[in-house]
Amino acid sequence: MQQMTLEQLRATNSAGGVLSATLKAVGASFELRIETHRGWATLVKTRDKENTRRFLDPRKALLLLRDLGISEAHVDSIDWRPEDQEYERRQRPDRAEAMKAAHEALSHSDWLREKLAKSAADPRPRVPHKEIMSEARERINQKLKGHAKAAKN
Repeated sequence: MQQMTLEQLRATNSAGGVLSATLKAVGASFELRIETHRGWATLVKTRDKENTRRFLDPRKALLLLRDLGISEAHVDSIDWRPEDQEYERRQRPDRAEAMKAAHEALSHSDWLREKLAKSAADPRPRVPHKEIMSEARERINQKLKGHAKAAKN
């Protein structure tokens, strides 16, 4: 059986090469098998072409097919064992960390967006950067002079 990525399936379907689609149960999940003019193919993961793409929820596979314009599919549920789902689900601590980092980045972005909105809405006149920096240098120099006098006494 051939293997087909989502991009290849999209291209094959737009060229009229898809004859039928079947959701084949394998344990607790479903594989998408596509019949083309060149024979049968299974949908594989784009990044990991060695592994067949599996759907724990057949609705997601059907939504994918609908988005591709394939409105009819067969379901072969002979080997479906939904009770095996807890054994087949792979733990992904790396994804959990990535999602946590993305959530933190989003929180920071929201905070920054809020600060920028407040700054833009501030009615006070804008002060040039050079003016603020010269005032800051002047304050620092005054503090240094004060510390130097205190150290002499």
